[in-house]
Amino acid sequence: MDDTVLIGKTAIIERCCRRAREEYEKDPTTFVGDLTRQDAATLNVIRAWEAAVEMGDYVIAMADLGEPFNEREVISILADNGWIGATLAEDLKRTGEFCRAEWDYQAAPLPALVTIIKRGLDDFGAYNQALLAGAATLPDTPQE
Repeated sequence: MDDTVLIGKTAIIERCCRRAREEYEKDPTTFVGDLTRQDAATLNVIRAWEAAVEMGDYVIAMADLGEPFNEREVISILADNGWIGATLAEDLKRTGEFCRAEWDYQAAPLPALVTIIKRGLDDFGAYNQALLAGAATLPDTPQE
């Protein structure tokens, strides 16, 4: 499988995770009161999530695994077909719930953002590795 798309999405995810961490790690003690840094971190978590979903959609299409109807189902299909583990899938879905709350203009709780930055961003790295490794086993598809 030509993994150019996956490598591009991986780069986006890595950059967004790095930026979210940077905003928090500038000074964790002042993060709670700095809306600009919170917004920057949130935006980067959302961008990472979106790229992860797009990456999953691509893999699902290339591996002919079905048609997901929403972001959560992308993760479920990947887990159900052995591309990612069940625990990773559930952790990623929680990050997706945070992103969905932000998209719907709800106030996602700040502790959720901090938890994602401290622990959840590593899930994206595991996800990237799993999808790249799995994609390497798929046959190349002809270019159109």
